[in-house]
Amino acid sequence: MRLISGLPAAPPEAVGLDPVRLDAAARHVARDLPHVTSLLVARRGGLAFERYFGIQATEPQDIQSVTKSLVSLLVGVALDRGLLTSLDQPVLPLLPGAGAPSDCRWQQVTLRHLLTMTSGLPSELTDPAYDDAWVKSADPVRFALAQPLVAAPGTTFHYSNAGAHLLGAALAGATGQDLAAFAQEALWTPLGIATPHWPRDPQGRPFASGGLHLTPRDLLRLGQLVLQRGEWEGQQWVSRAWVEEATRPHLPGYEWMEGLPEYGLLWWVAREDHTEGWYATGYGGQYLAVFPELELVAVMTGKVENHPNHRQVIAREVRAAVL
Repeated sequence: MRLISGLPAAPPEAVGLDPVRLDAAARHVARDLPHVTSLLVARRGGLAFERYFGIQATEPQDIQSVTKSLVSLLVGVALDRGLLTSLDQPVLPLLPGAGAPSDCRWQQVTLRHLLTMTSGLPSELTDPAYDDAWVKSADPVRFALAQPLVAAPGTTFHYSNAGAHLLGAALAGATGQDLAAFAQEALWTPLGIATPHWPRDPQGRPFASGGLHLTPRDLLRLGQLVLQRGEWEGQQWVSRAWVEEATRPHLPGYEWMEGLPEYGLLWWVAREDHTEGWYATGYGGQYLAVFPELELVAVMTGKVENHPNHRQVIAREVRAAVL
């Protein structure tokens, strides 16, 4: 196990983890979940467990919609710096040149609506044809704004890739920087993360909805940053207030994804066995899980559609290793 900057290696027992249970979790993955590619666990600031399945430690993985949760951190940085005024700031003024919206209700859509998936955009679950047309369009931002909303802003949860991408474009408008450049300066460089691959739309905008490529170790670093409420190696990169706001339930009682009943600001929130977990999740079995009460961070990456047992490796087996 190699040293990760800001996250030194630690024997499991030294940070209160049972190595036998962690090994059992890895055997379960190797035996029953052949498309999982990594499982990493850190506790109390130490990297205690690291296993790879068919990939190298240095091989970046497509983290899919985990990207959204990292964009949420960037929104927090922009607010901290005064580049955004509030979550209730309207989105349209931050999208100059994006064209006139087709629905007058777009005037009401705020950053908060995009962060909580309540903008009124359709969900890819109920309208997969829309999601396919949006992502393949010549200008996904213009395409989204040209479509009528399916619900009044702020009233209904519709998980929307287009909404997350609009948020990324609005963030670029607010900061005056390309989203990837802002992320490099605000998060990647401070955490020692090499410039990652980030796919772009035909207009050159990084897809804020997904597709960012990070190594599992880099993802673990970002989880540790969240666990430490935005602090890394003695410096506050994201405000504590933002991390706590992003990871508290804003939409209780909604369960779009099995076992994740509540939604924050592009973060999923669950409380299981009296322990709260903050989850960033992505298609194909990508998970970043932070358990603040346990001082625990776990990462799992994969290459297939979410398997119903994938998250349970972290939610049950890894948590069961806490002594």
